[in-house]
Amino acid sequence: MTTYNWGIIGTGRIADYFAEVFPTSQHLYGVAAHKDDGRAAAFAAKHKVAHAYPDYASLLADPAIDIVYVATTHNFHYDNIKAALNAGKHVLAEKAITLNEAQLDELVLLAAQRRLILMEAQTIYHMPLYHALDEFKAAHQLGRPKMIQVAFGTHVPNDPEDRLLNPQLAGGAMLDIGIYALSFARRFMTESPTLLATQMVPTATGVDDRSSLLLTTAHQEQAQIALALQTNLPNRGVVAYENGYLTITDYGRATTAIFTGLDGKNQEIEAGDNSLAFVYEIEDMANAVTTGSDPTLRWTRDTMTIITAARRAWGVTYPDETDL
Repeated sequence: MTTYNWGIIGTGRIADYFAEVFPTSQHLYGVAAHKDDGRAAAFAAKHKVAHAYPDYASLLADPAIDIVYVATTHNFHYDNIKAALNAGKHVLAEKAITLNEAQLDELVLLAAQRRLILMEAQTIYHMPLYHALDEFKAAHQLGRPKMIQVAFGTHVPNDPEDRLLNPQLAGGAMLDIGIYALSFARRFMTESPTLLATQMVPTATGVDDRSSLLLTTAHQEQAQIALALQTNLPNRGVVAYENGYLTITDYGRATTAIFTGLDGKNQEIEAGDNSLAFVYEIEDMANAVTTGSDPTLRWTRDTMTIITAARRAWGVTYPDETDL
């Protein structure tokens, strides 16, 4: 595997964990924080990163950096990714990759024009279990899925300043947890889905709390999705085929799936290590840069199309968002 120099934009919790598990096959070269007050230097010291930059622009201007990991909040992703691409850097960006489809389309075009890789750091697209399930489906000739049911619910304290409830930070269930449920459904669907119907109940701050979505494809593969930001739900996905169904619990970083056949017997499929979720993303990104091809981009684009359609139906926009 080719070794690349990586830079991190953002020094929050997810960046901290990213640096903790960063694999030796790659080189974590530098870090920058927004409106830095010593955070980048403290982060670099903690994780033994050689270079701490005074701002994002300085990091992006360093020709030594090949790949930038964008670990900022959702509302900053578009600007951060665009700046990195314009600086000639490949980008691995946290999910949801952008706020809406128009932003993503612009960035995908820019990346293509500059022959750069833009990849979403979506664990579902990189965990080995899902590759193992592809092989299982082929070996057992499961064909197209008939029905997918997927839920994700959590319990965020009712604090209007919380990132997940704050519209200024592009909060809400869809962009934070819904991206997992939609990515799960898209990972199993054999073609691009469309949104048939959706309903949403907002939080007191106006961002989406509880919602349900119904998706379908040209071959009538259906997906039912349930999301909740302030109500716990079992984070579980079920994918039903003609001859049985798969059940994946805690599917974001799952390492085990259960296939239940028509006879009611269960078969366990195992692959991967959930503590290495970021490592799989990082190594897949490095391989994509080396090959010049990202096999996950089509899923990211289809998922963002559904997110945008749902938010339009709900009438939910964020401050200064003019392109929904």
